[in-house]
Amino acid sequence: MTTHENTTPGHVRSIFEGDMAKTYNSRTGGCNILLADHLISLVTPHLPPPTSSLRILDNACGPAVLTTQCLASPTIISHAALHISAVDLSADFISANRALIASHPEWTSNGITIDTEIMNGMDLKFPDNTFDISFTSLALFAFPDPVKGASELHRTLKPNGVAALTTWKNPGWLSLLHEVERRLRPGQELTRFPMLEVWSVPGKLAQTLREGGFQEVEEEEVRAYALWESVDVAAEKMCETLRMMVGEGWSEGEKEKMAEGFKEVMREGWGELIRGEEGRVGFEMVAWTGLGRK
Repeated sequence: MTTHENTTPGHVRSIFEGDMAKTYNSRTGGCNILLADHLISLVTPHLPPPTSSLRILDNACGPAVLTTQCLASPTIISHAALHISAVDLSADFISANRALIASHPEWTSNGITIDTEIMNGMDLKFPDNTFDISFTSLALFAFPDPVKGASELHRTLKPNGVAALTTWKNPGWLSLLHEVERRLRPGQELTRFPMLEVWSVPGKLAQTLREGGFQEVEEEEVRAYALWESVDVAAEKMCETLRMMVGEGWSEGEKEKMAEGFKEVMREGWGELIRGEEGRVGFEMVAWTGLGRK
């Protein structure tokens, strides 16, 4: 059986606008929060002393999950002064982030500054040697030129500064999607996502950081989980995104049946589903983390 390739950089950009920007956190089942906390733990040994100021970039920030998790970290907020810049190419994300920041005046008191701006990760509008720490989670694979994105992280870091990133090794939902396709679209091409596939191999993230200028690079595998309240919620939330990701490879009628297909295969226990507390259900997702020191 042949496979259908999909997802260009322009298509990826479009799905992170509008409704996607408003509902991104609920669609991810919390895996982005788990990965943010893991990245914070990785950079903690590299933070300047608490008596110093701390400058952080939340790059390709989406709904500013890393920013909010940094603000929940006693180690990070203990610094004498903290300044976080959350930037993203999506105007809808930035608009939502500005509203979120405005609703939490406590976030910008006691020496804490937060700003959020529309910005291309391949052309950061910051001077050289600005940041102590840079985060880019679940985004570099969507850059048209990932090496350029990595070089911008390197340029804007201070000497000895650290960039921490995640990309997907296995997004977890792909085997479920293919089983749904076999049932709903028998004999038709299975959908492929080449942009994700090239990043699934070990060493890809580390090599990209090296090509971007980092000499001290570490890469490791980390497991996270996407969990929702029930099978029905899990199926609906996944399909809100996947209907856009499959693009024109699926007919509109097939897309309308996608959620029911996911509910069916999940209720059968097909694949390696995860059962969490209070009846939550989802799956394991495997990411690569990269750490680059300037």
